[in-house]
Amino acid sequence: MNEFDLINEVRPEVAPYDPGTKAMARDRLLTAGRSRWSWRKPYTFAVAGGLALAVGLVMVKVPPASNPPHEMKLLSAAEVLHRAARAADDEIEPRDDQYIVVKTLQTTDYSLVPYDKSQEHYYLRFKDTVWLRAGERQRGQFADGVHEQTIIEPLAYAGQPIPKSAYKKMGTTVNPIVYCKDAKNDYPTIKSLPTDVEGMRAHLDAMWKPKAEKLTPFLAYLAARRLLWQTYLPAAQRSALYQALSTFPGITIDEEVQDAAGRKGVGVGFVSPDGVRWELIFDRDTYALLGDRSVVVDAKAAKAPAGALVAATAQLEISVADSAPKIKVDDKFKGGKWCTAT
Repeated sequence: MNEFDLINEVRPEVAPYDPGTKAMARDRLLTAGRSRWSWRKPYTFAVAGGLALAVGLVMVKVPPASNPPHEMKLLSAAEVLHRAARAADDEIEPRDDQYIVVKTLQTTDYSLVPYDKSQEHYYLRFKDTVWLRAGERQRGQFADGVHEQTIIEPLAYAGQPIPKSAYKKMGTTVNPIVYCKDAKNDYPTIKSLPTDVEGMRAHLDAMWKPKAEKLTPFLAYLAARRLLWQTYLPAAQRSALYQALSTFPGITIDEEVQDAAGRKGVGVGFVSPDGVRWELIFDRDTYALLGDRSVVVDAKAAKAPAGALVAATAQLEISVADSAPKIKVDDKFKGGKWCTAT
């Protein structure tokens, strides 16, 4: 397994890599209009107009932080995860006949990496809403939910002009969510996951077998991301997950980070072999999960400018609904061709 496979595991909306692209780049993080999707956790937040991001090379104004002084500098990454574990509390209790609704905002570098000034670089942004069935799939039911994606105005990368083609991608698409047979990411399965640290570590390990011989800190992070994004992980499992992550060596804290909505928080994460830091972002005061981001920290390894944002996400809202938008499920979805493994 190489880094292309790892990224596709954690960001299933990424198109598969052909040999030519592999030779040119380490990572292409999104293909617009793709119906597959990625990650999670409840932090209810109404985003006002003028969403902004100021991470890495994105030069956009962000509203002043409202966070009061805090003792974050005294904490380690493991301590932040332990506090997040203690703060975990169930926000919703969906019935089997209801839907879990998750809203997110995501920003992704649409460029090719290694960095090449001759290539178009800009940040693609999109708002996602997913409706996930809370109960088990019934006979004759093919769709496990609905995914609505709205591509919004792009952002400039390092002052480069935004190509006209980027604006043509703006718009809304709606597609069914269809889990693959062995996805194990439906809500009935998720709420039955282990609630103890050892059991959760074993589950994270099982998520990578037989693709990886050893569960590294980076792979543990990617597995955790699957469980936290665009679904709902109950408090008991969420607490176990945070505590399990805290047991891995190499986790570090970044005290000043922002999610895709410009909200400031503290980042806890790992550096991947290709020089990119992947981190979960927690609220400084409540330790609720705000979102995540990945940013270049080793320019030589990543072959991109240090500090360049690769991707960022903001968890905006999670709720329960009695119904989801009506959508036709045609034969290509029924056959599992477009199912999502995560």
